[in-house]
Amino acid sequence: MPTYQLDRRGKKPLYEYLYECLKNDIRSGVLPGNQRLPSKREMARDHGVAVVTVENAYAQLLAEGYLYTRPRSGFYVTEGLEREGAAAPDRANAGTFGDAAASGQSLAAAQGSDEKQSSGAPSEPAKKKEYFVDFTSGRIHSDAFPYSAWARLMRRVLTDREEDFLVAPPREGVYPLRKAIADYLRDARHLTVSPDRIIVGPGTEYLHSILLRLLGTTDPVAVEDPGYSKIGLLYGSTGRPTIHVKVDREGICVEPLKKNGVKLVHTSPSHHFPTGCVMSAERRKQLLKWAVSENAYIVEDDYDSEFRFSGRPIPTLAESNDTNVIYMNTFTRTLAPSIRIAYMVLPEALMEQYRTILSFYSGAVSSPEQYTLAAFLSEGYYQRHISRMRTFYRTRREQVLEAFSASPLSKYAELSGDSAGLHFLLLIKRKLNDKKFIKDLDNVGIKINPLALYCYNDAKPYAHAFLLGYGALEPERLPEALGRMADMICKQA
Repeated sequence: MPTYQLDRRGKKPLYEYLYECLKNDIRSGVLPGNQRLPSKREMARDHGVAVVTVENAYAQLLAEGYLYTRPRSGFYVTEGLEREGAAAPDRANAGTFGDAAASGQSLAAAQGSDEKQSSGAPSEPAKKKEYFVDFTSGRIHSDAFPYSAWARLMRRVLTDREEDFLVAPPREGVYPLRKAIADYLRDARHLTVSPDRIIVGPGTEYLHSILLRLLGTTDPVAVEDPGYSKIGLLYGSTGRPTIHVKVDREGICVEPLKKNGVKLVHTSPSHHFPTGCVMSAERRKQLLKWAVSENAYIVEDDYDSEFRFSGRPIPTLAESNDTNVIYMNTFTRTLAPSIRIAYMVLPEALMEQYRTILSFYSGAVSSPEQYTLAAFLSEGYYQRHISRMRTFYRTRREQVLEAFSASPLSKYAELSGDSAGLHFLLLIKRKLNDKKFIKDLDNVGIKINPLALYCYNDAKPYAHAFLLGYGALEPERLPEALGRMADMICKQA
């Protein structure tokens, strides 16, 4: 087992430098597959560092799929990784979700049911039901938005940029915002891009519609199954053949893409919704090879990448390939759903097409919002906000875990996906009628979504799994809510 000169790390943290040394030796073959690494204490002793330094380095390698563990045996190098020179840029991550996922009605079936129930006649808006606890994913806490800073910057923008409001914003977005996004991607995601390759839009759905127009073909497109339902609906609405590709513990499966002639695939490799898995190093390599060989495009949706609570940020696919990967993200999740600003980074070839084919497009996001967000980013408010939110949600996450461990529900279920994002998977270990369980919970003031809701095809492998979104939870209500859930499980026994 090699030792490393950690005094050569420069300004890098010790654990990050140790992680990079180990990763390079794994990728170059110095550390072969299935080789056992020293224990954390042994590694710490040999290198004169704290155990927590080694623990953090091992944890990151484990998350990225370069290591695996054996019970009561230790850490081992993953077998079967394709070896390459240590300087090669391809990096990735792997994660798991529990074996017992959710069942129930698939998304396609649910959509059909909704269509049958709709009469098409106008009606009064239904009064929104008040819930004791709402676990449905996607909501954020009311304290999460930085009201005072945003209002101060907005007032300044309205005063200083009066003339800019008299003209329509550029179709790609105002330059100060695109520059601020490029700087943020460089600092936070180690992704170096030109502002000229960035397009700003009012949500990811708008950006996807631009992509589909740019491609201008009838080639099949692919989405993850289970996956984010709106993207699948958007792709399908264009009349293109839309392939729903299985997601396993290593991420989206690549073989169906090859067999179906897919030319565009949407994936969230750093934190898949809804399973929470992270695409493995090997699967990322396979996906990028497929895109290059087929001259296809990967839409990398960097969903929830800001809310990772252990280890280093997961590397992006776009960092390894800026020709076939379209990077996409939104500020809706980190700021507020009402801030309808998203962006994508196009490969240069597609950006040229955009300037030529879609030159008639107008800017779709108001100038005041764009300039305010540009200042929020460039002046450091956003980074401080994200740091504060990570601390806030890490605390909230720990409160959920603590409440769950102390509740009777822990006897019948387990939580999965606790390293990133704002939701858990609740995996119930008893047989249930999922529809009845959801209805019974609704009757006692608890709203919850099944994982099956996000499936297009076979939902049976995801039996009895539910999403527990905790972004807007009131922690003091958790013990009572989890107790009610345990009661509903017992009543079905």
